[in-house]
Amino acid sequence: MLGVATVVSQALLLREAMAAMGGSETSWGLVMALWLAGMGLGARTGARVGTAALADRLPSLVLVLCGGGVVLLRAAPALAGAAPGEILTTWPTVGLWTLAVVPAAFAGGLAFPILAAAIGRDGAGRAYALEAVGALAGGVVLSALLAPLGTAAALLVALGAVGGVAAWHRHPALAVALALACAAGAIPASEALAEAGWRWSGRPGALAGHADTRHQRLELAAGPPASLWADGRLAAHYPEPYTTLPRAHLTMLLHPQPRRVLAIGCTADGSLGALLRHPVSELILVEEDPALVPLLRGWYDDDFRRALADPRAVIRTTDPLRAVAAARDLDLVILADGDPTTLRGNRTRTVEFLRACRRALRPDGRLVLRVGVGDTYLGGVAGELLAVISSTVRAVFPRVEALPGEPILLVAGNAGPALVPDVGTLVERRLDRPEIGEELHPVVLSLLVDESRRPELADFVAGADRPPNTLRRPTAAALGARLLEHRSEAGRTGLAARLEGRWRPALGWLLGGAVAALGVVALGGGATSRAVAAAAVVGLTSMGWWLLLLATWQMTRGSVFAEVGALTAAFMAGVAAGGWLGLRAGIPGRALPAILAGGAGLSLAVASGLAVALPAVLVPLLLVAGGCLTGAAFPGLAELAGGDRRGVAAAFAADEIGAGLAALLVGTVALPEVGLGATGCALAGLGLAAVPAVLRR
Repeated sequence: MLGVATVVSQALLLREAMAAMGGSETSWGLVMALWLAGMGLGARTGARVGTAALADRLPSLVLVLCGGGVVLLRAAPALAGAAPGEILTTWPTVGLWTLAVVPAAFAGGLAFPILAAAIGRDGAGRAYALEAVGALAGGVVLSALLAPLGTAAALLVALGAVGGVAAWHRHPALAVALALACAAGAIPASEALAEAGWRWSGRPGALAGHADTRHQRLELAAGPPASLWADGRLAAHYPEPYTTLPRAHLTMLLHPQPRRVLAIGCTADGSLGALLRHPVSELILVEEDPALVPLLRGWYDDDFRRALADPRAVIRTTDPLRAVAAARDLDLVILADGDPTTLRGNRTRTVEFLRACRRALRPDGRLVLRVGVGDTYLGGVAGELLAVISSTVRAVFPRVEALPGEPILLVAGNAGPALVPDVGTLVERRLDRPEIGEELHPVVLSLLVDESRRPELADFVAGADRPPNTLRRPTAAALGARLLEHRSEAGRTGLAARLEGRWRPALGWLLGGAVAALGVVALGGGATSRAVAAAAVVGLTSMGWWLLLLATWQMTRGSVFAEVGALTAAFMAGVAAGGWLGLRAGIPGRALPAILAGGAGLSLAVASGLAVALPAVLVPLLLVAGGCLTGAAFPGLAELAGGDRRGVAAAFAADEIGAGLAALLVGTVALPEVGLGATGCALAGLGLAAVPAVLRR
């Protein structure tokens, strides 16, 4: 039950943190660092205090404390004094994150050495494997059944199950009553939490609707106009006739005959009706979240429902990469899905995605890409973001032009006539399309296409010389996140701006220092010191694999908002299998050098980007492999540390603290700043450097 409680609590706190930070993957590193630090501190405490009776109650306490953490994360905007719609950043609210995450993790860590000691001989390895089995079950149930019910409902159902099992052997009637009470209160608790969270956010208007889908948290503010919020960020107003609709018409006028059009990000903002007023024969609307369109159909008005019912509108609820890869003979591709502030958002601004777009276009086709910065100021982070995206588009398309405004529109295509015609040509096209009606007056076109501002912007785009943005090196995501945070309080990205260009040397020096420290411990340290050092490396590399593989899934398959439980379960399945194998290795300590070397090989496999090519197959398999190596190592580490309760606690705490350090460094710094390949290679080097520490018996 401890494994069930910890994985459910961990996954729910991760989901809440992602929603509080606008879907940012930075939340993974922060929450996991705090969680694992709390687990490590709890394990060190459990080495000295605590009874078996207390340990039986701790899994339920983990879930109760997780509930308190969820409330804190929902109330964080009010507690931090954030403006409505402001994204919570990392450092200004670190105290809140700590209070939300550490208590539940501490309770989980406290229970582990007590339960391991109660098992008896081989207790450390058995407890590690049994906890992994519980985590496997909890992760699968959370992702498959509980996640769509909402955080509060999932938490109460888990509490009823864990608490009921703990009470069953002493008070069966109480166990049944607890389970029924938690199940009955699940849905009302979710509604109450949603209403309270909306009040604490300070956003204008009443909460008219909400849903936790498998991809994001959606909330609708009653209008007019209605406001749609996704993971705490304003996604769209509806209706919005003054900016959204004119831009949508301008985009369609850029092509003389846009018959087959694929659009990403044009459903929630109400552009759909405007796009259909042009001579399209097929409009493919790509929405990754399958729940979004049915929700909007119920939340928006009759005009929106009529547009959805148009036979020319084809909804594709799939990952944008797969939707574009399956399309052919397109006249126009519209990327209006916002700036790449997260790894998930970055997918549609990479070289790989743009190549797929070019293959899907006709020879005279156009790509229109939105960049959420204004052309009146092209310095600082905004200018850097535009430069990186411009360089990325130019790496794929032979011709790139730009339209001024906020947002800027980049127009790309093959060599030939001008991609952005003059205002006179646009007016002629507008007059040839009377279905547009009053939504775009011809005079407005001269304002939207400001000829006086185009030359300077064109020079900037043509002169942009930055490394292209790729899946393995998501430089645009780091810049997009930095730009977003600059609009609130400076957080992690403020530190990133001060260290820009220095991350690789800084991380290199840090890696060198860690390798040197491992060498000193290997040569002169005692058995416990060497076990603690190796356990820290095992924890660090295993958390590094987990983060890199989750990021790979996020970059290639979509959101992990619901899948985080199942992906964690895959890792825990490997941990359980590895722990079982480690216990049967005879002398598990002798297998440690081979396990560390195997971990280095896995790090290099992750660094190579193999999982980027076949994520649906390789990400789960590599997670299982990483968990297997982690689980197989722990019995040997416990043996090397002496095998008693204190030695087991020391090894477990070092494993958790090492993992917490990896969460902080990999999740918030290394992955966004230096990329997948360099981070994986660094993990491989660290794993090999720990081998001498476990060779000496």
